[in-house]
Amino acid sequence: MKALLTLPVVALLAACSAQESSTISTGFSEDNLATSQACFAETPSALLEPGQTLLETGPAGNTRISWSLAGETGDLTFAVTVMDLPSKTILDGANADFYRAAGQQHDHATDAVIYHRTSDGTFCTVIRDEPTGQALVDAVSALPQSAG
Repeated sequence: MKALLTLPVVALLAACSAQESSTISTGFSEDNLATSQACFAETPSALLEPGQTLLETGPAGNTRISWSLAGETGDLTFAVTVMDLPSKTILDGANADFYRAAGQQHDHATDAVIYHRTSDGTFCTVIRDEPTGQALVDAVSALPQSAG
């Protein structure tokens, strides 16, 4: 009887051991961690590499867009909670397009897209694709901005 009770336990332990020993190659390596010092910085554009665009959103209701594109840099900050509805709709659409493109381009083996999140929920995305970054900058450049 004891043998019948221990058989399921042995089978479970064998299954768990087999799962631990198998590895899935995702391209992720602790030696290849993409980072961007621009995230959460005072002036992100000064820390972006050429061709990068940053989008930072958070619970404080501010959206920051920074870029280093075609030899030009810039930083825009929008206080979303005080924006009029048409402006907020444009900003939301541009952000959604940017995030969608970032998701399609993300690859753990490269730094084409970098994501950072702070403990307060602020989320920073840096993307290296210039057309995607330029589309975001073009979409929001005429919107009224605020120091937040």
